[in-house]
Amino acid sequence: MGGFFDLNIPQDITKTTRIKLAVKAMELGYSGIAYNRNIKGIMSDHDRCSIPLLSLSSLLDVAPSLAFSVNFHRDLLGIPRSSPFRQYTRLTVSADTPSQAQVLNSGNPVLKTYDFVAVKPLSQTAFDHACLKAEVDIIAIDFSEKLPFRLKLPMVKAAIERGVYFEITYSDLIADIQVRRQMIPSAKWIGLVERISF
Repeated sequence: MGGFFDLNIPQDITKTTRIKLAVKAMELGYSGIAYNRNIKGIMSDHDRCSIPLLSLSSLLDVAPSLAFSVNFHRDLLGIPRSSPFRQYTRLTVSADTPSQAQVLNSGNPVLKTYDFVAVKPLSQTAFDHACLKAEVDIIAIDFSEKLPFRLKLPMVKAAIERGVYFEITYSDLIADIQVRRQMIPSAKWIGLVERISF
């Protein structure tokens, strides 16, 4: 995957808002987006992916000048004009207990219905399992709250070596200076570990 992506568009927003966000992402030259479903607690068959993707032709109907803006921004970003805009589905599981973390494996049929699987650890056990064993694409960390676990170097390195990405929620960074003071050093630390690992 090359280019820029927003992999955290809430799936439970109105269709009109989803269309506006998709159009804005395309206008800015993004290569794709993912509609994210969050769950907490026990996963069931009810959690299978049912997220409808938007018709790209309907997006062009909403914003006729979209093609010009897309081409302009893709040229600026060095992204080929011919690369398609992609839509993905994502499931983010908030895991607190070992049993919630252990369902994040390749044998889980619910996870296979999504393009991306993320985990938001809510305990040290869940974080360690996510780094070492969970079959996820993304470990989501929200530095705007006090972390309920420690970011241990061996765990972060293990996740990076397994090809797992870290996602840092930064929306609160913009609004709150105290959150900014707390978040930036932690985010820098993860970036440093990532550079050391490779």
